[in-house]
Amino acid sequence: MGREQDKQLYETLRRTGELLQNVRPVEGESYTLESILAEFGSGAAEPALTSDLPADDTAELYAPQQEETPPVEDTAMADKKSLRSLLRFPHRPARPAEPEEPEEPPAIESDDSAPAAPAEDIPDRVRVRDVMWDTVDSAMAENDDGILPPRESLGQRIRRLLTPKNEKQREARDPQDTEELWAPAPRREAPLPPEPEPDDALRVERRQLKHLRRFTLLAAIPALCLCVLAVLEAFSWLPDIWWDDDVIRCATLAAALAITALLSPDVWRAAFAGLPKGAFRCEFAAALTTVVTLAACIGGAVGFGMSQSPAAAAAAVLSWLCQWGIFLRTSARRQSFHQAAVGLTPPYVVGPTAAGACKQKGTLHGFYHLSDRPDQPALWQRYTVPMLLLAATVLSLLTCLTHHAMYRFLWVWSTMLCACVPLGMPLFFPLPMAWLQHRLSRSGVALAGYAGARAVSRGRRLVVTEGDLFPPGTVAFNGYKVFGEERLKMLSYAAAVSHAAGSSLYPLFAQQLAGEGGFRSQCEDLQYYEDGGVGGTIHGETVLMGSAYFMRRRHVALPHDLKLQTGVFLAVDGVLCAIFVIKYQPSRNVEWALRALKRARLRPVLAVRSGNVTPRLLKRKFAVDAHPIYPDVSTRLALSDTVESRGDMACALVYREGLMPLVEAVVGSKRLLTACRVSSVLGHLTGVTGLLLTYYFVSVAAFATLTPLHLLSFALLGLLPTVLVAGLVRHF
Repeated sequence: MGREQDKQLYETLRRTGELLQNVRPVEGESYTLESILAEFGSGAAEPALTSDLPADDTAELYAPQQEETPPVEDTAMADKKSLRSLLRFPHRPARPAEPEEPEEPPAIESDDSAPAAPAEDIPDRVRVRDVMWDTVDSAMAENDDGILPPRESLGQRIRRLLTPKNEKQREARDPQDTEELWAPAPRREAPLPPEPEPDDALRVERRQLKHLRRFTLLAAIPALCLCVLAVLEAFSWLPDIWWDDDVIRCATLAAALAITALLSPDVWRAAFAGLPKGAFRCEFAAALTTVVTLAACIGGAVGFGMSQSPAAAAAAVLSWLCQWGIFLRTSARRQSFHQAAVGLTPPYVVGPTAAGACKQKGTLHGFYHLSDRPDQPALWQRYTVPMLLLAATVLSLLTCLTHHAMYRFLWVWSTMLCACVPLGMPLFFPLPMAWLQHRLSRSGVALAGYAGARAVSRGRRLVVTEGDLFPPGTVAFNGYKVFGEERLKMLSYAAAVSHAAGSSLYPLFAQQLAGEGGFRSQCEDLQYYEDGGVGGTIHGETVLMGSAYFMRRRHVALPHDLKLQTGVFLAVDGVLCAIFVIKYQPSRNVEWALRALKRARLRPVLAVRSGNVTPRLLKRKFAVDAHPIYPDVSTRLALSDTVESRGDMACALVYREGLMPLVEAVVGSKRLLTACRVSSVLGHLTGVTGLLLTYYFVSVAAFATLTPLHLLSFALLGLLPTVLVAGLVRHF
């Protein structure tokens, strides 16, 4: 039996002792094998305790009865009544501070003539059978078998093995409730720190960007000089002293590489900042490559190495690209924070909902915290960078030991590091993010980093409203016609129904009503119909308002020569009374947005309240079949209420009206995630390929192939897919 089983068995026995410590035995009652078998083994019912029994007749108290056993229902009712009258103790009795010695039971008088104690004077007592069943029930509630713990599934074993050791210790230290002794306590998440003010955050990013711009430009000069030297050396355009004197050649390369490293302080700061957290990212790989290559250059200068030059150009370009990646990341944050600092509260935010990405009322809550979260390529680099660096080190040692040439170790190691660390690794996320945010800033959109983009593009649907499809200025009121009623009355009825329904046409009716000097009536008992209309009661009259299809479904007679497709019809008590001509004009921005949604395979969800805005109307007006989803009326109303509510998390900020900024934020986020993932996969494949090729050339002693220009060309060729894939975020 293991420690866990012993612990559970001990806990079960301890609870049994707690239940029995306050129980006093019945006076004169003895427990024999015959009595126990009579009560539990034979299944005979226990006789009821009444005053007719003699007090000293303990032998016959639990003896099996010879009479006929009562029915099961009567026995259950009798047991329930006896439990009510006899059992008077809490569910779990408290353990006393100090155990007391049990009192000696009083002597039983043998006088048969003594009257028996009445039933109400019998002290409260607990039967052993009830105590045993309570103990078994409590044990079964904790474990299925009462003693042994449940078997651990394969998924639970894998999850336990993959759980970090510090999390296991934290769960072991968490206090546990006595009611749930074996269940782990819920983890207490630390509250997030307060977000900075928009102006303060923008000021910090501007200062940091100015610092990064200066060092990025300065570090590019020595890196470019090393690239030029690699080209001149490959074509033998350098003087003979460059080839004859190893000290001059290697010292020049070491000096240029050291200057590049000194002018990239942010790379070293990021590399050492991630070491305590175990975050071995591209900055650490660049720092290690620079140190090893610099050591190889120094070793060649002092005569401990090969006559061939180390790949200092590739190491310098990698260090400079890391510095440039930090600059691009800060530039994207500065543009986002600049948009956030335009006003105290943005008009709209984009956040995820169950129906898809949705534009809601503005808030800045969570925008800065989402911007600070790490991106997915950086999380992948925590595992891939150590593996690449370890593989390069092991293969270098293996090659040098096999050929008995440890004097070449620094050169071989630096060459393999320059080949296995792709140049595009520092740009997997910063480059597409900077280009995307530069485009979104022109449309009045700010994206909250990679976390905000992932939250926005999680689903394949986009909730759109009437205001998104037909912004203000694209819907016009072209007059109305009244049949047998007053014009002002019908206009007042239309304004009342549209106001109660929350329709986007209410401003048009209200403006026309104010121009004619009328007043809006009060609509009561509003009802929405699935056919595309609404109804209510105004001054005791039943008013219906909707499209032509809705009127036909309500059996309202319409003119035979009616050719109006986007009109609003008003009927009072089942009779057509007014026709309002509404003209919808398509917008070029909305048309482009619908085409972009179709290319991105995103389906718009129509959260509209007007019966005229249907998928058929969108296809006719914009000549684009975006395959919109037109849910039932209850879902449309719920979605429209969600749009009008305030968002919980600001994944993206929108400062302009219309559908185009919303689509740019969602489609751009989707392309950003795709670009990061594709470039990460291609970049790591390039690193693995370079490592294998370098190992092959070194193992066959083809050192003339591994020139600085060849290594630099291969690294730049691996950088090309990262740049091309990142450019996709600007074209959609």
